[in-house]
Amino acid sequence: MRAAIVLPGLFAVGQYVVRNQSFATFTIFGGFALLIMSDFGGTRRERTRSYLLATAAGAVLVALGTVVSRSLVAIPAVMFLLAFVTTFLAAVVGGHVSTARLGLLLSFVLAVTLPPAAGQLPMRVAGWLFAGLAATLAGLLLPRAGPVALTRAAGAACRAAADLIDAMARTPDDPGLSRLRQAAAEAVDTARRRYAGTASRSVGSRHRLRGYAELIGDLQLLVGVAGHPLYRPEHLARRGTGTEGELVAAMSGVLRASAATLAGRAGGPDVRAVDERRWAHRRALERWVRRSLGPPAAGEQVLDALNVDHTLRVLAYLATAVAANATAAAGRDTGARSSGRGREVLGDQQVRHRRLRWLASSAAPGSVALRDSLRAAVGLAVSVWLAVRLGLPHAFWVVLGTLQVLRTNALGTARSVLRAIAGNVVGVAAGSAVVIATAGHPAWLWAVLPAAVFLSAYTSGSQRFLLSQAAFTVDLMIIFNLLAPVGWRLGLIRLEDVGVGVAVSVALSLLLWPHGTRRQFIRSVAAYQRAAIGRLRHAFDRVLAVGAERLPAPAPPAGARTRAELALGAYLAERSAGPLDASTAVVLLSGANYLAMAANLLENAVTEFGYRADECRDAVEPVRTAQQALLSGLGRLADRLAETGAGSSWPALPDLDGPVRTCLQRWRDDEAAAGSAMALVVATEWIRSIHQVGDDLAEPVDRAVAVARRPWWR
Repeated sequence: MRAAIVLPGLFAVGQYVVRNQSFATFTIFGGFALLIMSDFGGTRRERTRSYLLATAAGAVLVALGTVVSRSLVAIPAVMFLLAFVTTFLAAVVGGHVSTARLGLLLSFVLAVTLPPAAGQLPMRVAGWLFAGLAATLAGLLLPRAGPVALTRAAGAACRAAADLIDAMARTPDDPGLSRLRQAAAEAVDTARRRYAGTASRSVGSRHRLRGYAELIGDLQLLVGVAGHPLYRPEHLARRGTGTEGELVAAMSGVLRASAATLAGRAGGPDVRAVDERRWAHRRALERWVRRSLGPPAAGEQVLDALNVDHTLRVLAYLATAVAANATAAAGRDTGARSSGRGREVLGDQQVRHRRLRWLASSAAPGSVALRDSLRAAVGLAVSVWLAVRLGLPHAFWVVLGTLQVLRTNALGTARSVLRAIAGNVVGVAAGSAVVIATAGHPAWLWAVLPAAVFLSAYTSGSQRFLLSQAAFTVDLMIIFNLLAPVGWRLGLIRLEDVGVGVAVSVALSLLLWPHGTRRQFIRSVAAYQRAAIGRLRHAFDRVLAVGAERLPAPAPPAGARTRAELALGAYLAERSAGPLDASTAVVLLSGANYLAMAANLLENAVTEFGYRADECRDAVEPVRTAQQALLSGLGRLADRLAETGAGSSWPALPDLDGPVRTCLQRWRDDEAAAGSAMALVVATEWIRSIHQVGDDLAEPVDRAVAVARRPWWR
């Protein structure tokens, strides 16, 4: 409705008030670029800033395109550079940068392909600026709705996770607990699908978009940990500290408050309450263990209680991460991240360093963002060179045709080509009927234009590609017949130009990475798993006190994680259903996330609680042997995923309770052994937990390897 109201008015001002064809052309297409292609969401301040920045950047590109349009050499060179930079930043930064990409490319393509007229540069820039200011006002006075479906789905996932945690504490042996686990998993999956299907423009800034992405990832980890706790249900009743209930209540409250924050309610999740309860529970647990170590037979009961504590500790850590990311997704600036994400669950650096790290890791060889940016840059450069070289009357249609149908794989491009051609044929037929029916009566064309703009804006979503192409073609036929009446034959020119553009896309999709992102995603996850395993090995060495302090710590797996997340996003965004189902792809990435989270929490056991096995070196060796075998098995899984290693048997998990009991009994006689005993407890807890995760990853890895070996046309 907003586009249908504003765009015809902009065009009318250019035609009948300014009476300049260049001004009118850049006004109407500037309106298309900024109100339909670049429809910014978010808060009022975010929208205003983004509209103004896009307007200014578009004006610069209009001037640049006009200047270089006289040089056949400069045109493809500048087009390549501009397409590469905008596509790369859109993939890496996301948010409003991604939203502005198509509109900014349109501003340059339009200026560089339309025949330059002497002295028209100021009028072109003025037309674009006028459209930008009008779009900014329209965006403020007639704002679009936010991501309602995504917000509701994310809030429902938070509440389902809270219900699951409450039920674990109340009725650990209740058969209905499995239904709650299933419901929570389904709620998180729904939120993930909503996120994948929601245009980034409706979410808002990059900060909010990133908040949603991490929120859903944290919820998936949380539900996975709650669904596979280390303790057996009957052991929950053996806890004796009296603080577990308070910790569970704090976690549940934070998750429910996170859902309320997403819904826009005042206040926010109380992260400090969870941290306080977690510390109180940890200290109470240590005191309880010390008191319970009297009789030797108490060792098994103590270990059971500690296993319960491990699950609660991980859940508490993830609950604070969920709260921090829910706050970020809601567009609020609070201190929640300082405790939940200040050190990052996945071992990231400080927030102020993330942007440069994010860009650098995304530009590394093998990055999906780098590869897709190169493909788009080559395609648009070839298209604009061909269009100008052949002297086509509406050359920018060729470039737009390439841009609109080029996908990340050959099959996806072929399907989009078929829909684009069919949509343009339908649009030419409908547009020709309108032009013929209104021949000699431009007022009738003006009457039809708002309805055509409405349909073009309404069908602009990716799921309505055929209808969007048809509606846009009708718009073009009306607009150009109002600028300079040429009749229905304009439709034939449109089909010819689009045909050239889609031919370029098909050729490029066959020549440049026809597999799309599936192989790249699988290899990126394998690299992420290797990086997480390296960090995990160093963390185990620190906890087990085997000389890791003398070795430099491996870099956090943040760069590998960045590339894997971008590859997953690109894979899920491919128009056709890929051969690797989405749930398997998410499981692979979640497994690597869990390993990275385990490494970070093991590091915290040393730095935050001072747990190191210095006083129990004689009991360390069996635990270390099991840890080395486990990490070697995980490394073989990563090698198999990267197709650099063959399959092998998964290591069996030995009984590690004996060494732990030995150190616990030493604690009974020597208080100085407390930290060492707890270090061994934490290490064995994580060995069991990671062993289960690796066991769960075996089947998804096999499916991914089989998919990676398929030819591109399957």
